[in-house]
Amino acid sequence: MLSNSAAGEEVPPYKKRKMSNSDSPMSSMLPDDMVLSCVARMSRSDHASLSLVSKRHRSLVASPELYRMRSLLGCAENCQYVCLLTPIPRWFILSRGKSVNRRLLSPIPSPPPCGTLEASSVVVLDWGIYVIGGLRNGKSTSDVWVLDCRTHTWRSLPPMKLPRANAAAGVVDGKIYVLGGFLFFCHSKWGEVFDPKTQTWECLPREEDAVYIHDSVVRDDKVYAVDGKESVFYYSPREGKWGRGNRGERIGARHWCMVDNVLYCISAKGALLWYEPEELDRRDTERVMCSKEVNGLGSLKKSLSRSRLVHLDEQSSALWDSAKIRLGKTKKLVDLLPGARLTNSGRNLLLFWDVVEGDRLEIWCAEISLQRRPQEGEIWGSVEWSNAVMTLDPFVDHYKVMYTASVTL
Repeated sequence: MLSNSAAGEEVPPYKKRKMSNSDSPMSSMLPDDMVLSCVARMSRSDHASLSLVSKRHRSLVASPELYRMRSLLGCAENCQYVCLLTPIPRWFILSRGKSVNRRLLSPIPSPPPCGTLEASSVVVLDWGIYVIGGLRNGKSTSDVWVLDCRTHTWRSLPPMKLPRANAAAGVVDGKIYVLGGFLFFCHSKWGEVFDPKTQTWECLPREEDAVYIHDSVVRDDKVYAVDGKESVFYYSPREGKWGRGNRGERIGARHWCMVDNVLYCISAKGALLWYEPEELDRRDTERVMCSKEVNGLGSLKKSLSRSRLVHLDEQSSALWDSAKIRLGKTKKLVDLLPGARLTNSGRNLLLFWDVVEGDRLEIWCAEISLQRRPQEGEIWGSVEWSNAVMTLDPFVDHYKVMYTASVTL
């Protein structure tokens, strides 16, 4: 960057270039800081159109200063991104329809063919969605890609030291921690950490033992994960140590999501469950996590119980099923994993699932507000809106929801 010699500060990109004939006459008469303040108050949905006005506006829309200003002004918005397998992975953003409470999935530029894979780990850091590892032709990969949600552009990052699929991943203190990601064995380089500032990966100090990690969440600056045996463990970056938590319930609950320091997930029977965050931490060797059902969502439960969008490819599902059979357990992965995907939208939950209606497949989304009633020890949910965000021919379009991500911009 260029420097402002008088102030000794870096000059934002949108201030570096001189005005050209293509710049907006109105904005050219305003000081840069005033333009920044005005644009910060605009809806994110208007930024794409603004970026087409001129190179200056395009630079402004992508500048970090804009997003810092939006945060200071309280104008930041939760943007919801969804990745569908179509049969190749494609990313969409959840946008408003013509009516106030209707939402639709709008496509954004597709990643490179290797940019998103099944069994990848997906985390959000600042303005980026990081897609880590995954399965390509049945084999794990070490590739890492990031989607810049300010400009909807993709770029590759330095690969991990080892290929991984179905790994736990979380962000602590601005770094990305990736744990496990091996189907049937552990390795001395069991976990590693990525520093976006230096663009480097480093191995974590110790190995752990787990098979098929299916969920992870960050709490109290620790990355928690649960594996196929429902064993809960964590890594604490600040302490530099591993730990064990309580065992998970064997109810097919999947896709953890933390809202207001409460842990939520979906059971195989279609119920939205919640846990006190302390349930993650081991208090005795026989302790099992104890969930409660979110009340008031009976209308969703039947539809959710029929959703079976398993978030692994056929090959890894077959590997897991054969391993279960060898262990004398007959339930298949399709019977264990619910198809719903859960993410947060501010203090609310967003739920994505599939519905087969006659000769069509519909991808549905619902936003659920949550009310805690401490005296009764209950949480009640209320559906703020719910509608099909995409409709497909299930015999032609083999779509399924792979990943969801919430980004504040």
